[in-house]
This record gives sequence, C-alpha cells and structure tokens, in this order.
Amino acid sequence: MEDLKRSIEKLINESPVDEATKHHDKTHIAQLVQEDVEEAKTSGVLHTDKNYRTHRIEEAAIGSIKERIGRWANKRNDVVLQAKGMIAKQSNSELDIKKRQLIEEMEDAKAKATDTYIRDNNYSDLKANFEGTKRRYEDMRAELGGKPPVASRMWLYIIAILFIGCIEWFVNYSTFSFKYPPGIAFGATIIVALSIATASHFHGGLLKQRLALFANHRTKAEKRQVIIKQCVFSLLLVFALVLVTYTRYDILLANTLDAGGVTLPGQEEETESIAGVLTQFVLLNLLVWIVGMAISYFIHDPRPDYQEALKDYEKAKGKFHKADTGLQEEVERIGNEFEDKLKRLTNSLNSHQQDIKELNTELERLASKETSLISQATHSINNMLEKHHAMLVTEFNSNGLQQTTVGPDALSVDDYKKLNISVDAEFIRRTLALEVI
Repeated sequence: MEDLKRSIEKLINESPVDEATKHHDKTHIAQLVQEDVEEAKTSGVLHTDKNYRTHRIEEAAIGSIKERIGRWANKRNDVVLQAKGMIAKQSNSELDIKKRQLIEEMEDAKAKATDTYIRDNNYSDLKANFEGTKRRYEDMRAELGGKPPVASRMWLYIIAILFIGCIEWFVNYSTFSFKYPPGIAFGATIIVALSIATASHFHGGLLKQRLALFANHRTKAEKRQVIIKQCVFSLLLVFALVLVTYTRYDILLANTLDAGGVTLPGQEEETESIAGVLTQFVLLNLLVWIVGMAISYFIHDPRPDYQEALKDYEKAKGKFHKADTGLQEEVERIGNEFEDKLKRLTNSLNSHQQDIKELNTELERLASKETSLISQATHSINNMLEKHHAMLVTEFNSNGLQQTTVGPDALSVDDYKKLNISVDAEFIRRTLALEVI
C-alpha cells in the first residue's frame, strides 16, 4: 500500500510536458519553417499529412510531447491497474465475506425465530383480530360523527337506580305497610321499585337506540327480538303499576266503606274521590318511570354495540401489542447475540475501508494531474502549430511562393491560411490511449 502511494506521488510530481517543450522556442520554430519553405521552393508543393501538418512540425510539436507523456501514461496505467486491483481485493476481502455471511446468518436466525414465535403464539390470529376490531370500532365512530362511546360509569348508574328505588319507597311503602305486615310491605315495595327501574332502563335504551335497532340492515328476526324484549319489560311496568294501584284502590275502598269517604293513610278528613287519589299515585309512579328512562337515555350510546366494539378493540389491542412486543424482544435478543461478532468484524473492516478511501483519494489526485497534463500538452501543441502555421504563410508570401500548393488536397496558400489546425484534449487522450481512471 505504501509503495503504491509513493509511486502515485512520484507521478504527480513529474512534469513530462515541461521536459518535452523546454527547447521549443521561436528560433527552433523558425528553423523548421525555413526547412519547409526550402523544400517547397524546389517542388512547388508543401507536403503535409491529412491534418495539414508537415512532418517537421508534427515531430517537433506532437512527437516529443507524445513520447514523454506516453512514458508517463504507461507508468500511470500500471499504477492505476495495481490500485484498482488492490481496491477490488480489499472490497472482496475475507473479512467482508465473513461479515456478509454473518449478516445473512443473523437475518436467517431472525426469520426462523419470527416464524416460530408467530406459530407458537397465534400472532397472525391476534393481529387479524386486532385489525378487525379496530376497523369495526373506527367505522362506528365515523358513522356517529367521531363521538366516542359514553364513558362507562356503572357505579354512578347504580346510584341513580338506587335513587329511583328510594323515591319509589316513599311513594309506595306507606300503602303496602297499611295493608300488609312490614316484611311483605318491604318486599312488595322493593319488587315494584326494581320493576319500574328495570323497565325505565330498557325503555330509555330503546329510545336512544331506536334508529340503530330498526335500521334497514337489521333482519326481521332481530327486530322481532327487540320488540318482544320491550314488550316483556313494558308488561313488567304495567304489572307493577297495576299491583300498586290495585292495592291503593283496595285500601281506599275499605276506608270509604268504614268512614263513608276517601281517607288516605295519615289523613283524618275525607277530601277526594277514589279516582282522583288513584290518578295522583299513578302519575307519581309514571313520573318516576320517566325520570329513570331519561337517565337510561343519556347513559346509552346511539348504537347498542358501540361500547362492546370499543371493549373488543381495546382487548384485542392489548393482546396483540403484548404479542408484538414479545416478537420484537425475541428479534432484538437474536440481534444482540450477533452484535459482538459484527462489531469486531466491522472494526476490522473499517481499517480496510480507510485504506481504500486513502487509495481512492490518491487516484483522484492522479486523475487531476492527468487532466492538467492533457490541458498543458494541448495548449503547448496548439501554440507551436499556430506559430508554425502563421510563420509558414508569412514566408510563402514574402518569398513570392503564393502558387505553392499545400497538402493532399493541393490547397492554395490563401486557403491554407484559413485552416484551423489546432488539436483538442480528446486528440491527446486518444493518441496516448489513456482510459479514464
């Protein structure tokens, strides 16, 4: 590596163009022109190649530079081939191959572990369930305008139901206790309170969810089931109201027969008819039912399965995330097993990569030197060609040789004067057979 760097440095420091053109002054060019003119005087023809350059200026301007740069280019080509071979060898080194093999082995181990984990932990089913419940919940939420389900506050709902029961206690217990022993009165009051509270719960839910329960996509059987359920709880409400109303009627009728008028428990005077008193009691119970139905209305969602969809989604999400975390941990564990080996190989490869980087830098410097040399050679050659061309035309005119023909096409001196005989950088590169680094 060091020997190669020194060889490149030596090439960079060489100046083959300067060495080739150090004697190319105006006197030397004038001598070449004189020799060409003398030859033309004898034959009346100035012999040139197809580019209209005489063999004298061709040898002086191009030949010497071609020779010097050619030797430099040969050494440059050898160095470049050696450098590229070394870079290729470093890039395909045993360490690089081992690293690629180790990475492939690690990826294979991760793939096998992933397949095993997915198979043993029902990962695919959990993922499918998670995506399905998520899609179901998000569709429902979009349908309801982005409004989330009503927050589940069961304890608050229970308190509200108990409150309804307490109201029913004050409304109905006095009636039952007047006719029945305390135990029976207590039980009857509780049954009536629970019946009215239960009915209000289901009736409020129906009122809130009526559009969803009777939507077009519902089957007749589903709609029939809803109707049957509501009829059952409606009958429960009716039976509760009939029970408490009949009991009150019986008490009021007995008081009427005994006292000759309608007297409520705790009253000393008869003030109202039986129908009026019964109507008040029925309205009180209906008011309790309406309050319970209102509470139920606000505690329910517009769709009966909205809360269920959210719970299913959260449950599926928890299970899937737990499985996914386990999968990531398994993959990470395998990665950690290979980490130390990869780290050691990477450190060794970094040293090789640094050598390659330095070598590429030297090649870039050599390419810059080559570009500079070609530019310098092009300028030097064109300078000599143009001077020779101008001086040759001047000598022809001053010596009365305007009739001389020039080159393979027998051009006149005036036509020859108009020619552009300069060369470009591509000509130099092609002449020296230089390939791009």
